[in-house]
Amino acid sequence: MTVFLFVFATLLITGTVIFSIFNGYKKHLALLFFTFIQLFYLLYAPWVNLIRNDFTHFNSFDANLEKQDFTFGAFILSLHLILFYFGYLIGFVTKNKISSNLKTSTIELKKKSVYIYIIFFILISINFAFGEISLYDILLGKDESVTLGFKGGTNWISSMADSLIILFIITLYFDINLLFRWIMYPLTIFLFLLLGFRYRFLLLIFGISFLYLKNQKLNFLKTFKIFLIFLSFFYFFMVISENRSNFYTNKYDNIVLNPLTFDYESIYNNSLGSIVDFTLYKNLNNGTIVYDYGESMFVYPIIMFLPSSLFNNNEKPYPAPQIKNIDDALNVPRSYGQACTFIGMTYNAFSVYGVIFFSTILGLFTSKLEYNNSKGPNLFIKIATILSLFQLYTRGYLGLFLLPLFFMYLPIFLMKLKFKLY
Repeated sequence: MTVFLFVFATLLITGTVIFSIFNGYKKHLALLFFTFIQLFYLLYAPWVNLIRNDFTHFNSFDANLEKQDFTFGAFILSLHLILFYFGYLIGFVTKNKISSNLKTSTIELKKKSVYIYIIFFILISINFAFGEISLYDILLGKDESVTLGFKGGTNWISSMADSLIILFIITLYFDINLLFRWIMYPLTIFLFLLLGFRYRFLLLIFGISFLYLKNQKLNFLKTFKIFLIFLSFFYFFMVISENRSNFYTNKYDNIVLNPLTFDYESIYNNSLGSIVDFTLYKNLNNGTIVYDYGESMFVYPIIMFLPSSLFNNNEKPYPAPQIKNIDDALNVPRSYGQACTFIGMTYNAFSVYGVIFFSTILGLFTSKLEYNNSKGPNLFIKIATILSLFQLYTRGYLGLFLLPLFFMYLPIFLMKLKFKLY
């Protein structure tokens, strides 16, 4: 039964991809993006465990799962996929076009995007300076300060790095002159390396891919080119993954570039969200941990945005019940930083009823994000939303969707304001 459910889920995703391609892939780019997430972040790790016949294996510790836990997990996963695609289908056949009513000229938008990009980058750099870390010394390898999760003067300005993701994509869309791109794009990549969070590279790669697929009509040669680009992106991702500690500790001499020496087991270790989900289901069902009835989903994002001064001793209540449930279910300290997926989040809140409702809503919402006929700010808003949903789907925490969404919407909002900087 376990294998049957996983085969069913895999065939369901495969069938969706085939349908999307033959129905016109440009109509279903958002859907294809989510099928990639489903294949890698939902199905890959469970399949590896099934092939290894090892249901307890989870990174460097024991998840205490048994075969029946995988069977139940596969059932919930399959239920999510069915309802997600059902919601998408309902939304797609009843789609209503949402267009931007902005009357700003393209030339004005292009200029604003450049100014905003430069201003945001300068603000982030100044924020670094207030944190007593010299970007100049780091660039030259003179400073070995650990910058992973570095906040600088304030965490809010540091989080503006998410704004640079969408600004990168916007300026690429507008085909801003090469001099600007030669200067700002490498500086942006360097900044992301310092911050040490791989998700920004992934979102940037996805965003660039969205633009390419939207604007290209595929044939054999272009498909082969995409395959080569994919291999290049995969290599780049592995370089970042293998050397992330070297980057944020600025030990450039230790950087490893040889793909034959990479630890490819890290691919598996980066796709363990479903295993966390299965562990949550087991512990929720046997009463070891309890449902939080949406507290983590709806209350804690508000707490995250509120100033610390509003709480006793200037300390916000932490961790959220969902995060505590994950740690308790896995019997690990918070320093392990494990996270569930969107499915685990909804089950942790409202059991199977949460999965049924929110999976359908996510599919319906995804259908409204298809952007083939969008352009300008409307296109940017859709891409920003899709990219932010990556965090929600793979990390299963609403705050990790809202925070990047806010900072990606911010430059788009500023572009739409009726003011001139020139």
